Amino acid sequence: MNKDDIRSLTRIGRSLWGDLDQSVAISEDTLTSVSLLNLSDDRTIERASKVMIELAERNPPTLLKLNHPFFRLAPIERFLLTTAHIEKWSYDRIARTLGIEKTLLEPWLWSIRLKFCFQETQSGLEYPRAPGTLGPSCPEYNASAPWSQRMMDDELGKRERFFLQNHLMSCDKCRKALELTRKMIFKVESLIPVKESSQELELANDRIFNHWKEGEVTFRPIKLETRQTLIRFLSQPKVQFLLAALAVFCFYWFTRF
Repeated sequence: MNKDDIRSLTRIGRSLWGDLDQSVAISEDTLTSVSLLNLSDDRTIERASKVMIELAERNPPTLLKLNHPFFRLAPIERFLLTTAHIEKWSYDRIARTLGIEKTLLEPWLWSIRLKFCFQETQSGLEYPRAPGTLGPSCPEYNASAPWSQRMMDDELGKRERFFLQNHLMSCDKCRKALELTRKMIFKVESLIPVKESSQELELANDRIFNHWKEGEVTFRPIKLETRQTLIRFLSQPKVQFLLAALAVFCFYWFTRF
């Protein structure tokens, strides 16, 4: 587990509770517990995130935090926006964390973006919509999960991306549809209040990382580096007693012969 993983979990926790101290305390306990499952680093962060979402649903933010439109969203909606916009998680990873099908994620993410940008914040942007009429080579525009969202989220396959890049060079209507989506996504990202990097956030990261490291030392000492393992072994009173006894025996044996 590196500090980038911890930083990601810190921002996710803050998106769920708003209050940094509260989110750090919950993140520490959750990460320590999930680490006992002996998962990979990525799966540990994903499992911890899922547990924290469930905790946040039972412990909503305070009324003070509700003054910010972001915290008026449901915890799972805040998680979706944070991981898609700030952490840049893939659709596969987000869906795996939530235990849902990837095909369900795309329309869900689109609807949350629309809700946040046009209902909660009154952004004044033009509503992203399909081209008025589609030409013979225009891609199908699914109003609940448009190709423009997948393109902005870098979720297109190579063939689809190549086709769209060439098509957009000659189609004003599809370029317009993409531009409306781009403006909305950039606006949503600018309104997520957990992306800033500050000394306070870095101190929180260090606190969670050190707490996790202490848990690793206590519950899984085999993961320590060789030097750390040797020092820990030699510091045990029983080992020190045996070494002292061995030293006395060796001294007696050499002086005798």
